[in-house]
Amino acid sequence: MLVFQVSQHLPLFWPFMFYFTTVVRGLPASDFGFLKSIYYFSVMAVEVPFGVVADRLGRRWTLVLGALATSVGCAGYVFGRSFLAYAAGELCFACGTALVSGADTALLYDAFAADGRAHEFPRAKGALESVGLAGAGIAFPLSGFLVTANGDPTPAYAVSALIPLVGAAAALSTVEPPRTSELRVSSHVAETFRDLGRTPGLIATVAFSALVYLGLRAANALVWNPVLAAAGIPLGALGVLTAAVTLLAAWTAWRAHAWRERVGEPALTLGLALSVTAMYLALPFAHGPFAAALLVSHGFALGVVPVVLADVLNRRIASPDRRATLLSFESLAQRGAYGVVVIFASAALERHSLDTVLLGFAATSAAAAALAPLVTRGSEPRTG
Repeated sequence: MLVFQVSQHLPLFWPFMFYFTTVVRGLPASDFGFLKSIYYFSVMAVEVPFGVVADRLGRRWTLVLGALATSVGCAGYVFGRSFLAYAAGELCFACGTALVSGADTALLYDAFAADGRAHEFPRAKGALESVGLAGAGIAFPLSGFLVTANGDPTPAYAVSALIPLVGAAAALSTVEPPRTSELRVSSHVAETFRDLGRTPGLIATVAFSALVYLGLRAANALVWNPVLAAAGIPLGALGVLTAAVTLLAAWTAWRAHAWRERVGEPALTLGLALSVTAMYLALPFAHGPFAAALLVSHGFALGVVPVVLADVLNRRIASPDRRATLLSFESLAQRGAYGVVVIFASAALERHSLDTVLLGFAATSAAAAALAPLVTRGSEPRTG
């Protein structure tokens, strides 16, 4: 799982997505927004079905298929020369995301629970996130060497197509706890929806996760290039700054369980949302290196959120046999919300101003802070 996690954190093209699409391949910013919305809406469409696949047919093979789909998506960007080709690549990325999300966490949590060690899950999840992000932090500075002399980052996509193949091999080596469900697929889905509605705090936790995700994904994808360009940061430094974000996230993921024990889960959850809100409120007034440092600060929440929320969600899920399907609803809400918002935010970058977009994401992050008290209410962490 450690090797698989590292492979999932190494899309070496990440610092150059907006630049590659709009400058190198000549698509307008609005087309970039539409491509991203294709990805997010496609994830929405297949997220829950693939969660059912993971629960019914096995999480291990689902992870293998997810890694292979991501590899094909990268190849689409390498060889494609049109919006349709890139749209096909985004569809592959969507399948890769939906196959992996839920299945990886469910496999890890159930493996610990099978040994009566579910209380160790937050530390293990933090270690997985930390190692994956640290690997990205080491690799991203080197991604600049994959940009050609004339400023083409296509080689970064080519190398990124090979990395998931290593992850697929690692996933094949995992050991999956047995599942005991005898429900038909239709009953499985119906029971999952009932779980979602009747489990206290589950919907609030999913909504909080989606709102925080909006701010974090926009920070490292949509507004990443525009903010750094406005701050006068050269293109060659983007890999280093991406590494700074990921290394900060790796450290915070590693320490998340300790901070939760020290300050308490409610305070830490609220602090995550407030940190993202403060970043977006300050960015319109920041310039030069200070703006870059502010943007990098979202690495704090980027590392802690997956650890804390994964544990909260898994503690609330009563049925292990529906765990991957229920966890898929979190990913569905995250990608669905961003898929809608990115269309309007991309258009706002063209028609209005960057500051307007930044303040908009400050508002969504503030809404997450308002939901924070509901996330941890009635769900106490277990200790060994």
